[in-house]
Amino acid sequence: MMTRLLLLTTSAFVLAGELYAQQPPRFFQSLACIKVLPGKFIEYREFAGDTTAKLMQARIDAGEAATWTLLRAVTPAGSEARCDYLSSTIYEGAPGEPQGRPGLEKALQKAGVKMSAANFIAKRDSLSRLVSTEIWNVRVREGQSQKGNYVFLNYMKVHNAPEYIKFENEVWRPLAAQWIKDGTQSAWLFATAMLPGGTDLKYSAYSADIYPNWKATFELRDATEAFKKAHPGKDYQETMGKLGKLRDLARRELLVIEERISKK
Repeated sequence: MMTRLLLLTTSAFVLAGELYAQQPPRFFQSLACIKVLPGKFIEYREFAGDTTAKLMQARIDAGEAATWTLLRAVTPAGSEARCDYLSSTIYEGAPGEPQGRPGLEKALQKAGVKMSAANFIAKRDSLSRLVSTEIWNVRVREGQSQKGNYVFLNYMKVHNAPEYIKFENEVWRPLAAQWIKDGTQSAWLFATAMLPGGTDLKYSAYSADIYPNWKATFELRDATEAFKKAHPGKDYQETMGKLGKLRDLARRELLVIEERISKK
């Protein structure tokens, strides 16, 4: 009996290991909202495009992150806009641990940036201030975004999380893939909030519709035709009519990708 139990237990562990190995990697996103100090936009852009980009390139080359993207707000913009820039870092697996000054010192040296951690922090803080940092769980992605792409960021107030996640994965994902195949869209992403969390959140999910250029961003598309290709045999009105019960669009913003670095 004991031998049989050991065999069953061993088989269960082997099966669990095989199932775990088959699971796709989880992706997490650190999203930082940055406000540039008045009169410092040009200097901040030069600092981000040179020094920060070198630092992030070194981190990605070392396997510490998968991608880094710097997005500039197009609208809303100005003094009343919450963020002038969004700095997005996507991790394959657990998000990166916050670096202290010693870790930043080493990272700057690896990146070939001839600046101490103290000077880097002082320079950064003389140009900008950090408004907030959020951690998101990237659920699904399609396509590949590029520098110069425009991004509609759609923040959602979710009413039924399991059904809404299912809808985005099973209904909207194939539709986005069809638009990407047609060349009218570059990429698409769907994520749910991880931190901060709780019932006080203004939104708990977002989708990103990413377009190749300004013209494509505002070009009218026939959603019904794309739906027929993505979901043959399904009724457009019936399927899409369920969406309003699952979530409300809380806010939409337009941004442009000014820098993007990804692992090779």
